[in-house]
Amino acid sequence: MKLDDHHQRRLEATVQLLEESIARCRRWLTGTGEGILRVVHPSIDPAERERLLRELDLFHATLHRFAAQFELEPRAMNLAQLLNAEFSTAWVMLENCRPKRMKGYGVAFDPAVATKLNGEVDCLLERVDVLRKELANSTGE
Repeated sequence: MKLDDHHQRRLEATVQLLEESIARCRRWLTGTGEGILRVVHPSIDPAERERLLRELDLFHATLHRFAAQFELEPRAMNLAQLLNAEFSTAWVMLENCRPKRMKGYGVAFDPAVATKLNGEVDCLLERVDVLRKELANSTGE
């Protein structure tokens, strides 16, 4: 079934978000979804995790069928553009961690903490800038 372009784009966005959600759930269920500040407590027994993984596989297959039924087509994504978008988002998030940007919380930073935080944010922003430069070098931009 062919859809109007607006409806098609909305459904495509939903499918992409659901597919990312399925991938996150899989990582959590398989114990590979931990990060710096996320520790996943294995509160679900292994047999139930296996059942949930099978259900996620069925959900993914059903989602695939849904996409095919409504003629949702994969769109070619430029890797450099995707990475640039991620790096730009990281830059904005880090800039928003600066003490001067967090004044709206109503609690002032201790000056020593503010200085330390700004320095650490600068360090992280330097890493983002290196990633951007490496990407630009690899794409000839």
